[in-house]
Amino acid sequence: MDTPQDPAAHPAPEPKPKRSPVRLIVSIVVPLVAVGAGVYFYLNSAGNAKIGDCLADGADANSPMRKVDCGAQADYRVVGRVEGKTRDEANESKLCQSFPATEVVYWEGGSGSTGNVLCLEPYRP
Repeated sequence: MDTPQDPAAHPAPEPKPKRSPVRLIVSIVVPLVAVGAGVYFYLNSAGNAKIGDCLADGADANSPMRKVDCGAQADYRVVGRVEGKTRDEANESKLCQSFPATEVVYWEGGSGSTGNVLCLEPYRP
């Protein structure tokens, strides 16, 4: 024989809280903006410059150079590139000797790791 169950013994499940649309949008937009900014800075990094690309000097001595269109903003043009060198190797050796137009040697890479050496000449339009 079935006995009636006490409704208080099995309370109804609580309704799920509604997600805020603002929260959903923020959780999608913020990561997309962060990824986009990372890609932009990676693509405009001087370390990715190829021969013939132009670079602009950093705002101060501690600012890295950045890749720019050859024109009014450009300070240098890449005439040579040597990959996989440490900062010490870039400072001590004559890596750009085979690029006679070189006036500036620029190294970009991670601290304690290898990076790229760029042999630069002043940009003249």
